Amino acid sequence: MPLRILTLRLRRIAIAICLLILATGCASTSKQGLIYSEVSLASEPAAPAAKMNSKLIVKVDNPVYSEQEAEVQLQINSKKSLPSLIDATREGDVYTAEYAFPSAGEYTVTIHMNYEDEHFAFAKKLTVQE
Repeated sequence: MPLRILTLRLRRIAIAICLLILATGCASTSKQGLIYSEVSLASEPAAPAAKMNSKLIVKVDNPVYSEQEAEVQLQINSKKSLPSLIDATREGDVYTAEYAFPSAGEYTVTIHMNYEDEHFAFAKKLTVQE
């Protein structure tokens, strides 16, 4: 019986050491991802008007991610209308998309950015004028 308890303890210690090694390995190889403050949303005109085409502009202020190509989609939500999902295209160092907001009001534009092995989503507020 004492030998069995000793073997069980050694097994638990070995498992704990393996888990510790795995956790340490994962922590050292992980990189800082893209954060909310590094992604901005702007529009042309600066104050978009309802039922008029606006250019939505997404800019990434992170040197690692701004140099990489991403698939960018804009999910446009408001309390007054159904959500829309539109694709953005890269133009130089920004991503752009044309959109006509159906009505005036507050909108939440969720920026979905798909890189090779990562996905980021950032919700930004946008006010649309009459």
